[in-house]
Amino acid sequence: MNKTGFYFVSGHVFDKSFFTTFSTAEYGNCFTIDLSWIKAVGSGPQNGVNFVFNVESHEYFNEITSGYGVRMVIHERGRIVLPETEGLTLSTNQETNIGLQLMKVERLGGKYGSCTDGRSFLDTHNLNYTVQLCYIVCQIEHIESECGCVPVSTPDRYKTDRPVCDTFANKTLDLCVGGTKFNVLNGHVECDCPPRCQDQLYTYTSSGRQWPHENYLRDVLIDEVCNRGYEKPFYQDLCKRYADRELTDADMANMSRNFAAVNVYFEDLNYEMLKEEPMYNPVRFLSDIGGTMGLFTGASMLTYFEILHVLVAIGIFFCSKRRPTVHNMD
Repeated sequence: MNKTGFYFVSGHVFDKSFFTTFSTAEYGNCFTIDLSWIKAVGSGPQNGVNFVFNVESHEYFNEITSGYGVRMVIHERGRIVLPETEGLTLSTNQETNIGLQLMKVERLGGKYGSCTDGRSFLDTHNLNYTVQLCYIVCQIEHIESECGCVPVSTPDRYKTDRPVCDTFANKTLDLCVGGTKFNVLNGHVECDCPPRCQDQLYTYTSSGRQWPHENYLRDVLIDEVCNRGYEKPFYQDLCKRYADRELTDADMANMSRNFAAVNVYFEDLNYEMLKEEPMYNPVRFLSDIGGTMGLFTGASMLTYFEILHVLVAIGIFFCSKRRPTVHNMD
């Protein structure tokens, strides 16, 4: 819901025009930060990237919101962001530390299981494939087919000439959209959404602390706000009191809840690889045949020696019984 806030990125200050912008129904404007010069050269918080957000809580629509904060999604490049179903929430008046670990997954597919490379999905919808996005597109397609419109949460890049569903004004349309979503979510409508054959995931751990303290708020954050020369009455009044050193405790409290900080870093520069392998392949099959043949061959040779031993013993037994007895005659 931020409209004119600023951002610190590792000590640099940018306005929102610097980032890729799009919109979502639940979270207002969203911004994708994809800067090629931001690279991890080491692990740990000291080698991370720091963001400071000014959410401008005085511009929130209290009728449709219940709190202040920022929704952040950390993802690989080229993906459609879905803050409604993924990511984490950053609270204002708090600094959040996020430690990342990269995990790569390789699935065999074919006769070993179902997976996709996402090419057909990309060709059809011009969207990079993810399982979550596939289910959303499936839901949109069925709503489009059954109700003649698309839901308000439809991604901007989804190509359609259908209008947005006005469920507030049309109760029948609201029932149609809700019923279709229910059928998709409960499996009454099948969506062919297998996992990707090659996937890249980021797992993370988070921790936080109360932030900022009074001196940093006054000497750094409010100073930066006033130096940017906002023309809105809210900032003009605040900055005049700041210049006159007349900030009240209420001013400090109001400004403190406008800011949220986050430090994103890699816990280590190694990654975990999960790779599927067939339980039984031709090499193991030939190895089992060889082992079995060796077992039977060994057993056969042992049997031959045992039979030979028995025959020799029998021969010795009969020969000893037929040996004539010699009597001496004096």
